[in-house]
Amino acid sequence: MSEALNFKCPCCKAPLKFSGSLGEMSCEFCGSSFTMEQVKAAEEAEKEDAASSEMTWSSGEQALITDENGKVKGYKCPSCGAEMVADENTAATECPYCGNPAIIQQSFEGIYKPDLMVPFAIDKNAAKEKLLEFTKGKKLLPKSFTDKNRIEEITGIYVPFWLYSCHAKGAVSFDAEKKKSWDEGNYHYEKTDFYHLVRRGEMDFEKIPVDASTQMDDATMDSLEPYDLTAAVPYDAAYFSGYLADRYDVSEKDAQPRANERINNTFEDEMRKQVKDYTYVKTKNESVRLSDARAEYAMLPVWMMTTKYEGKSYTFGINGQTGRMVGSLPVDMRRYFMFLGLGTLISMVVINLLVLLFGSNGMSVRAELISLVISLIVGLIYVSALKGSMKNIAKKSRAMQYMKEGSLKLGQGADRFLYSKTEKKEKAQKQ
Repeated sequence: MSEALNFKCPCCKAPLKFSGSLGEMSCEFCGSSFTMEQVKAAEEAEKEDAASSEMTWSSGEQALITDENGKVKGYKCPSCGAEMVADENTAATECPYCGNPAIIQQSFEGIYKPDLMVPFAIDKNAAKEKLLEFTKGKKLLPKSFTDKNRIEEITGIYVPFWLYSCHAKGAVSFDAEKKKSWDEGNYHYEKTDFYHLVRRGEMDFEKIPVDASTQMDDATMDSLEPYDLTAAVPYDAAYFSGYLADRYDVSEKDAQPRANERINNTFEDEMRKQVKDYTYVKTKNESVRLSDARAEYAMLPVWMMTTKYEGKSYTFGINGQTGRMVGSLPVDMRRYFMFLGLGTLISMVVINLLVLLFGSNGMSVRAELISLVISLIVGLIYVSALKGSMKNIAKKSRAMQYMKEGSLKLGQGADRFLYSKTEKKEKAQKQ
């Protein structure tokens, strides 16, 4: 029979939630906390007591609500009886009417059962503090963004991930140049030598995470890393209590291209480190082969908050294990132009003061125009720096932290000279 599982406090029967800060099941009603073993022992004892009675009625009612094809379309809260909307990917949820956490066991059966999971170690209050820390000092942030109502909307969710491990071996080729220049008579010479380079190597990767949910932004999930996967535990539904969770809707095969991209980027970076003493280097081609490849299914903890500003959605993630905060903050354009003007004005004042102190004849119209242009450039650089601090999402995903220590082995490289080109320019004659 399909059912929605929830854990009750042995003392007061209120819903229990897993507390990341305590590492135990916690009751928000009476303040008691229990280990997983204690909660399960109490549940078993209650089941035995219920089974000993012959005066029990069975209505045959299921907690999950399905359609005529057996697909999940909702669930009935075991605490207040309210019917909630859900789908076949919903694994853990919470009743918005009474706050009762419910874990839908059917979502974790068969191929959907995780191999491992990392429990939450950062609680909601700590997550809110991380978000507030991230917004501090952001001069372009709309003042309304950190309103209490927005902060309270942070949600803890277990995100499905595929963890890829493999041995990678291959080669990367580069176009490279060496330049040298000299003067001879009235001429300046610049000689460029062109090369074709190859660097070979191999390395091992362990548990590269790739999120397996179409609802999650890939770049945000990558930027939340690293997770300490040595702290992972075998799957236990009790850890989901008090959090949301969805099972994967991106298959292991469909997630492979992103894992390959991370491996290729890391492999290329490691081979690029082996190229030295060249003026210019550009990657031309790479060829990487994988062996001993395997994938594991895991659930990793993330605190999420999504809000809107001027019709655009902004999503923020906090690593539920380490507290790492990533996201892209909205920019208040009125404040943007205010600080652009302020930066430009301060720059103009400084330039004019320097002219008054060290100039002899003041500033000409042409000099004033140049001063204005320089000041505007300084103002743009200033607001660009302010805008750059508003986000910390990685643009290019790598897997460096998942490369097994000591596994890098370098093969025989090759540096082949192709041709030379010399440019001759007449030197400007002094007046």
